[in-house]
Amino acid sequence: MRVFGGTLQGRRLQTCQVASLRPTSEKIREALFNILGPLLAKGPVLDLFAGTGSLGIEALSRGMERAVFVERNAAIISILKRNISHCHLEEKSEVIGFPVSKGLKILKSRNEKFALIFLDPPYQEKLAGKTLLEISEAKLVTQDGLVIVEHSSKEILKESYGSLKMDDQRTYGQTLVSFFTLLLY
Repeated sequence: MRVFGGTLQGRRLQTCQVASLRPTSEKIREALFNILGPLLAKGPVLDLFAGTGSLGIEALSRGMERAVFVERNAAIISILKRNISHCHLEEKSEVIGFPVSKGLKILKSRNEKFALIFLDPPYQEKLAGKTLLEISEAKLVTQDGLVIVEHSSKEILKESYGSLKMDDQRTYGQTLVSFFTLLLY
């Protein structure tokens, strides 16, 4: 696995063989960042179910200001921290080692807001809808922010979750990538 663009382009990231870990494929990650291109904001990024951190690290490489990674698995967190260190991103990164629901509560208590949120839960647990609602309730998205959800084509998402509405959806084999923005009232 490697970084595709920005200041860290070509940098290799470590991965691991853990049954619960399903990293975003390089094909999907590259397509995703090609779609984002000029839309990539200059604010903070939140990488939920972060795994080895490839999405958040790619966003930092392309100019995002800082990243918060939320991951609960201690073995995976160790690799995530090594990837952050290998890319010299310690000053721009924070790792929250809790389940995502608890991590979101921590971020809400700190009144954090994110210009970009990646949500890549384990497919078999079907957590995307529940987590989108928690993100909305925690008010973690900036006014012009974007929430990107990678999920199985077997998990059909609704058009809206609280203050978040689906703006676009792309298909990559058995994987869907859904884009959510804030509803403007």
